[in-house]
Amino acid sequence: MFSKPLFIHFIKSNAKVFSIIAGALMLLIGIIMSVFTPDTMKEIAQTSMDAPINPLGDISTLIAFTANQYFGNFALIFAMIYSIIIGNKLIAAQVDKGSMAYHLSMPITRTQYTVTSLIYFVSSLLALFILIFVAGVGVAELVQPGELPIDTFFMLTAGSFLLHLAISGITFLSSCLFNRSSYSLALGAGLTVFFFAANMLSGMSDSLDILKNATIITLFDSEAIIQGGEYGAQLFILGGLAIVLYLVGLVVFKRKDLPL
Repeated sequence: MFSKPLFIHFIKSNAKVFSIIAGALMLLIGIIMSVFTPDTMKEIAQTSMDAPINPLGDISTLIAFTANQYFGNFALIFAMIYSIIIGNKLIAAQVDKGSMAYHLSMPITRTQYTVTSLIYFVSSLLALFILIFVAGVGVAELVQPGELPIDTFFMLTAGSFLLHLAISGITFLSSCLFNRSSYSLALGAGLTVFFFAANMLSGMSDSLDILKNATIITLFDSEAIIQGGEYGAQLFILGGLAIVLYLVGLVVFKRKDLPL
């Protein structure tokens, strides 16, 4: 069910996209860990004290600032872009361009192709968040030793990974459903962007708080992770959702008609 040559092909063909996204996220986490010292955050908090809306959220500690600004914005946006691009590229784009006929003309079955695609997608996302964790801890220990609670940072990274695993499941399923990239992107990217917009709008006004129930991003409760609250069930749901979406995608692609 797994094709090593195909897996290597995926690594090589997607190396540029992965390197750009990983490089950007590692650079941003390094900047956050090195620039936003306790004195800097105190000055920013005093400056924005009288503002009607604080766009930065809780910046009282380094881990709170990292949760709100990095995992709530930078990692969310860049990892979403990665999932949208790769999810569409692995399946739908191959069918749309006619490349799928070439892949399946080799001794590779549909199941081997989709399972290998799945393994690549999940492992590349895992590698992305491992790099984020290593870069974050490394820079923090170098320039702000003792300021970063590593166990909490690890759970934030793991929770963000599970969120994006579920998002990648949506884009993967969309790619398996359609033979045209435009349709795949309309569903996969459309839902992903909607989740991001609903999450952003829900934090801007109490009257829009109901939008939290319309996005899976709410299941990644960074505040609960920082404060030691209950968050295990939400992360379990994200992991379970990802498994279901990927499995449905495998079944759909195996059974549907392909224009080969």
